[in-house]
Amino acid sequence: MPASPARQLAFQVLQLVDQGGYASDLLHSSRARGLSAPDRRLATELVMGVLRWRAQLDLVIAIAAKRAVTRIASTPLTALRMGAYQLRFLERVPAMAAVHESVELAKADSSPAASFVNAVLRHLPRQPVAALLATEPNLKRRREVEFSHPAWLLERWSRNFSPEAAAAIAEFDNQPPPVAIRGALDGEGIELAPGRILASCRRVVAGDATKLEGFRLGAFAIQDEASQLIPHLLEPEPGHWVLDACAAPGAKTSLLKLLAPQARVIALELHLSRAQTLRRRLGPKAAIVAADASRPLPLHPKFDRILVDAPCTGTGTLARNPEIRWRLRPEDPARLAGLQSAILGHAAAALRPGGRLVYSVCSIEPEEGAGVISSVLARLPELTLVPVPRVLNRLRQSGALAHMPSTSGAFLQILPGALASDGFFAAILERTR
Repeated sequence: MPASPARQLAFQVLQLVDQGGYASDLLHSSRARGLSAPDRRLATELVMGVLRWRAQLDLVIAIAAKRAVTRIASTPLTALRMGAYQLRFLERVPAMAAVHESVELAKADSSPAASFVNAVLRHLPRQPVAALLATEPNLKRRREVEFSHPAWLLERWSRNFSPEAAAAIAEFDNQPPPVAIRGALDGEGIELAPGRILASCRRVVAGDATKLEGFRLGAFAIQDEASQLIPHLLEPEPGHWVLDACAAPGAKTSLLKLLAPQARVIALELHLSRAQTLRRRLGPKAAIVAADASRPLPLHPKFDRILVDAPCTGTGTLARNPEIRWRLRPEDPARLAGLQSAILGHAAAALRPGGRLVYSVCSIEPEEGAGVISSVLARLPELTLVPVPRVLNRLRQSGALAHMPSTSGAFLQILPGALASDGFFAAILERTR
């Protein structure tokens, strides 16, 4: 009997993630079409669980297989990770089913591969990870497995924040992220709680908001609460010309238009295919321009407000995008800082005197945050730094804020999980008159 549709989808997605795909996009693609809601939930649980807990899964697999996972071919290794996750984390899944279906998935490789998967899963250690690591002399390796994050990333966070903060971030990353919405949600079976940052935000405590008709019709949107905060920092007004310099997938662009319906919004996107998707998604809300924001922009310096939500390492979103943690390299924050600095500099050239620019990244790495701002201010003396707390205080007085988010000096700095949200950095710049 072949593996269940849910496990087949999870297996395909995990294989494609290994080739560079993104789990969330793949789970919501046409591959999932026709699956029942329970099958979709199981497939999502398997994919995200395997990606979050990969270090622990690889430890028990290596012990049972008596070989490093780097010596196991891709197909049987994916089947083993799925089986190990079910055996160690999903109490409601019978062990027999977890083993049998993993073996069926491995048959796509070969009969010997299926036999190997069967043997490994039947000898998989069941002891707690702490017991399995008790004799591990390498502290970095122990932390990597315990928190299922690369050791260099945990070290970096411990150094930049504290060991306690690094542990808290990793623990948050290994849980399903909170669901936050903006807009009007009204439906049975959905339990809501107030936002932790914005008065207009609601957090979904129970139920699946994506099943509601309002979600399909656009009456409300799902967007992380810290992400929702960023456009508010621009304080757009009617009549303003507003530029979203790195617009895809368009959530912040849509919110900018909601905050200032009479503003003229232009959205830039590098890739033509994504620009076309943006055009379909946003409709008349914004003019879409396909352009490379890391090069001089084909735009006059007339914008009153500019948002630069720059491409980044995404270390603030590892709960939502767990595969990223296994792809990042220690040199990536500094490498991306160069790109971010270029984008910010070219965007600033399109800002009119007296205009405001908000720079943000869903990263918590200092090179991509304060480091980029320092670099740009040093070479563009016409820009001045506006302390974020000053703008937050105005937002609080206007009733837009439910609670004051955390800041670091003049900057916004939200660590993952601190406010039941992704991690974000933001800075506000103005061009002198």
